[in-house]
Amino acid sequence: MAKAKTQQAHTGKAPTATPTAKTTYHACYKRFAPQAMALPDRDVEVCRADVRIAFANVKRGVQAACADPARIRRALPELPLDDVLALPDLGRALVFAATRVTAKPASSGEIEAKLKVVIELREPMLTLAETLAKRGLLPKDVVAEIRAGSGKYDLASDGMALAHLYEEHAVALRGKHPFSQEEFEQLREASEWLLDTLTPEGARRPAAKQRGEAETMRDRLWTLLVRRYADVRKIGYYFHGDAFEEVTPKLLSRVSSTAVDDVSEEVEAEAGGGEDAGEDGNHGAVSQPAVAASP
Repeated sequence: MAKAKTQQAHTGKAPTATPTAKTTYHACYKRFAPQAMALPDRDVEVCRADVRIAFANVKRGVQAACADPARIRRALPELPLDDVLALPDLGRALVFAATRVTAKPASSGEIEAKLKVVIELREPMLTLAETLAKRGLLPKDVVAEIRAGSGKYDLASDGMALAHLYEEHAVALRGKHPFSQEEFEQLREASEWLLDTLTPEGARRPAAKQRGEAETMRDRLWTLLVRRYADVRKIGYYFHGDAFEEVTPKLLSRVSSTAVDDVSEEVEAEAGGGEDAGEDGNHGAVSQPAVAASP
């Protein structure tokens, strides 16, 4: 089984942050986590905000200030408008991160259920990959590395590697395997969950460590949101002058209970039926974040 490695060419390993068109909370989290981790430690602000209020204000501000992106690009060509337009998804990433801070650690039953998904998909995919490698359709060294090793963590690493390998060579393999895109997604999601949950030795990660890492990511995403939302305020002031406060509210401005309820309903809808619902078990499913005191 393949060991989890970082930034190696042609290993078949999935990138740490694969671009995705999904807009689920988990997908948004994966999209923005690398950007948040790139922030210098000295610049990170502790998040003491109710992230649901911040998210509601972000959506309101972006919708009101950025209704005509082409006009903004012409007037403010140096402003990173793409980052501004992506702020609602960054808000979703922040909400997702906040849920991980207070969530319970995964149970043994949840771990076994995810392992079962990986085991049932890994062997047929790997066996066929070995045949395809012999015929020159897949890199032999990568497939051999996936087969080597043992243990639960290696099993999860194998799942990620296989899903990425078939995706990377999708054109060459078209019509040459029976696996569906849904099966690749199931394998990828279960494997990623296990890599997040287990130590390299295969043990369950300590709850305190998970909580500390979750708080770190929440704070980093919050910092990224604060920085980028400043550009929304710039757009509001440029086009609306002194009335910009009505168009682009401060992140923690009071909002109507309806606005917060809308955010809560969006979160609950995904937790109940979205693609990523439950994929992270108790420690990753999107649930209501605890309400923290505003700074």
